[in-house]
Amino acid sequence: MTAPAAAPKPAPTPREQLLNRIQRDIPITRRPYAVIAQDVGLTEAEALSILREVKAEGVLRQVSAIFDTRTLGYQSSLVAAVHDEDQLDAGAEIVNAHPGVSHNYKRNHDFNLWYTIAVPPRVTSRRTCRNSTNSAARA
Repeated sequence: MTAPAAAPKPAPTPREQLLNRIQRDIPITRRPYAVIAQDVGLTEAEALSILREVKAEGVLRQVSAIFDTRTLGYQSSLVAAVHDEDQLDAGAEIVNAHPGVSHNYKRNHDFNLWYTIAVPPRVTSRRTCRNSTNSAARA
């Protein structure tokens, strides 16, 4: 007897398609959201409406440029930090205040706050990470 065939995976929703597409790149054009919308079969107005919704829901934090830090001479690091559970959000706010931190994640681990940080040439990432982590720990 053969196993039953797996149910076909449902097609991604327009919202899912848009969120996947917007992570790839933003066209350098007069109306970038019109191009992105067209790529996923939406109108510009529909795409902008969806993006406003996911921003309001907290799914999307921001749409911004991400530079190739290595090409610019920056150093980047993945940092794992330990915070008391009741201080984790305050610690994340302090870490996020650093302009080189692009994002962070809460983890169910002894090291419960992970983030990436990029620092410009002639600034050491080790010192910057230590300072950010120490400031966050005092929160």
